[in-house]
Amino acid sequence: MTDFLHAKLPDHSALLSGRSPRNEDGFQSSQLQILYRNTDEGWRDPAPHMHRDSDECFIVLKGSVMMDVEGQVFTIGPREYCCIPRGVYHSLLGSDPPVEALIIRAPSVEDKVYRDNFAHTPDFLR
Repeated sequence: MTDFLHAKLPDHSALLSGRSPRNEDGFQSSQLQILYRNTDEGWRDPAPHMHRDSDECFIVLKGSVMMDVEGQVFTIGPREYCCIPRGVYHSLLGSDPPVEALIIRAPSVEDKVYRDNFAHTPDFLR
């Protein structure tokens, strides 16, 4: 039988699919990373970065997030999405909570590169 996971979305932020999910909320996959972000607090990752080998898609279900993609600043509102191809620098400047969003990246690889020698990885991506 093939391993699979069927579950309700948690009440907290969680890695739903990826190389190393932290608990039973997540499905282990080397091909697909899905981060579920559910927070009543502000959310940001202002350090410009890109992914060498993976495309990324932000899907906002509730609230909004402000993005900077190659110097173009805009807001992704409820029921909107933004897809960013590999090699394009972007950053999440802030949010209007409560926020509920999905961040989908494929393939699920360690390929984040920060612009201008930013040397941190946000806690929620570790």
